[in-house]
Amino acid sequence: MRVHVSLPLGGPLAAAGREVLRGAELALERSASPPVELVVHDGFAPDREARAVEIARAAAADRRAVAYVGDFHSSQVMATAPILGAAGLLQVAPVATFIGLGGPTLVRITPHDGAGARAVAAWAAEQGVRELLVVHDHDDGYGAPVGAMCAEAARDRGLAVRIRPVWDAEEREADDLGAADAVLYAGVAGSGAIGMWHALHEARPDAWLLGTDGVAADWLARALAPPVAARTRFFVAARAPLGFYGLEAMAIVLDAIAAGAGDRAAIVRAARATRDRDAVIGRYSIDAEGHTTATAYGRLAVVDGALAWDR
Repeated sequence: MRVHVSLPLGGPLAAAGREVLRGAELALERSASPPVELVVHDGFAPDREARAVEIARAAAADRRAVAYVGDFHSSQVMATAPILGAAGLLQVAPVATFIGLGGPTLVRITPHDGAGARAVAAWAAEQGVRELLVVHDHDDGYGAPVGAMCAEAARDRGLAVRIRPVWDAEEREADDLGAADAVLYAGVAGSGAIGMWHALHEARPDAWLLGTDGVAADWLARALAPPVAARTRFFVAARAPLGFYGLEAMAIVLDAIAAGAGDRAAIVRAARATRDRDAVIGRYSIDAEGHTTATAYGRLAVVDGALAWDR
């Protein structure tokens, strides 16, 4: 039996992809289940969605394939879930978070962006934040909708909220802060993030500077001056190193294979019937839509120029 794995093994996220892969390999090494062959694919490409589709089609056509671990990016999962669903092939997405993902054979083990929005709002309220400014990038598939979810969750917590797109080169961040005592950036960090973070801190040194998982980048952490870093927090779906999620993705696949005796349909049923599973990433179940019931979210601080878990 074969399990196909699609992760970025080249490009800027190669280290993260390889960490997930190593976790999957460790799960296989310690398994007492029937022998399984991993077929590993590099999901990195200039057109990553097209590359993912190519890999998913190969997996779907492989008569020995019984499951698929991947993909890394939510946009890839959205492209591959229909292909794998039509083939009846179990797909376990280890780290994708987009709230709209779904499919008849999809299982996802990280909380979606809606859970992240509620985590940001809860933490901000606990810190005594009264007014939150939500700034999002121009990505209609991530920054804009995630920013809107964060704004709604903060309002539900009783915070005053304003939301706007990221400032352009002719605008000054300080002119738009108003009374905000926290700024949340929802999006992917670009080259302008360093300057924006420092400009916001200079304008309001006591404000919290928050970011979604697309901003939690090692290079940004290294570039932040210590006073700016002290007021920064990033919110991420993973609550442990990514290797743990690769390990759990493969572990649930192997358990489903054992329960399903190699039959694709039975394997899917077994994985999606998961209830109260005690795993390395915590206890969770899989709901009727294939989503994890876990809602706890990770939070990172910047310590000595590096990302570190914030307790």
